[in-house]
Amino acid sequence: MASHRVPRAVASFAELLRSTPPCVPIVSLGELRVSGNHAEISRLNYNKDDFELIRGRHDYELEIGGQRVEISVQMYLNVDDHYRVFLFSRCGKATGMLFSINLTTSEDADGLISLDQKISFREGRNKGPVASKIRWTKAKILSDILVRSGIVVTDNFEVGLGLFDGKRNMFLDTAPSDLINTFATIGVLKGHFAGNKGYQFSCLPRFDDSFEWQWDQTKQVQAQLKPNKRGKRGVRSIPLSLRYQVFERDRNCIRCGSGPHNGATLHVDHIMPFSAGGLTTLDNLQTLCAECNIGKGSRIPAELR
Repeated sequence: MASHRVPRAVASFAELLRSTPPCVPIVSLGELRVSGNHAEISRLNYNKDDFELIRGRHDYELEIGGQRVEISVQMYLNVDDHYRVFLFSRCGKATGMLFSINLTTSEDADGLISLDQKISFREGRNKGPVASKIRWTKAKILSDILVRSGIVVTDNFEVGLGLFDGKRNMFLDTAPSDLINTFATIGVLKGHFAGNKGYQFSCLPRFDDSFEWQWDQTKQVQAQLKPNKRGKRGVRSIPLSLRYQVFERDRNCIRCGSGPHNGATLHVDHIMPFSAGGLTTLDNLQTLCAECNIGKGSRIPAELR
């Protein structure tokens, strides 16, 4: 692994994360806020190895339900010859991988890396309709929680964490510290639902073979789920090249001027909502920060009514 030539965009991505000062990861669920601290932790997976590209820069510890949980952001070439960013955890004797994003399969010819990953679970029974339903229900409830926390999720349970320009060594829609925080939030919450990571939040539902959660099917939640990029409603999805053009044109939120420079996460929004017949074209797309986008919702702008 140490002698493998790291692709340019991947190397730039790793260098940016290494140069980002350790932050304070915060898992926020409404009134619940769990803060972490940067910590020097002992060996956890590959955080002490030379081929790990983050070099232990983003190792943290949190307290969840009275349990000390250590987490480590790592990046390396996996056995399938793909570079991935991983989040590993340790709580007591339980260790494991919480979440990961593939970098090399998400890069286009121009060095743009779209940080998208589908939420899925493998824990529990290996086969059968009951096991499949439990894993599907976990993904659906976690998606609901992430949406309420302001994280973009598609109707196919895919999260979007950002768009990285490998040639300019920068994120176009978020800040490195915010990316790490969002990545940690998704991973830590996913670890709760996995049920085998040594910790769980007391305020969130837990699963066993006899428990079926009735997910909130209200229109408010459904309306906030973004369209699946590769599903049947894919005509509503925004291709990577088009997202890049929108960010290049607008730079920051066109409503309030916020952007990665002051900690805001940017979204690409349909001006005329897709549900109202709006097209996925450059002139019908705009850059909004997460707060302005959530406030706008699916309403039709007054000037277009």
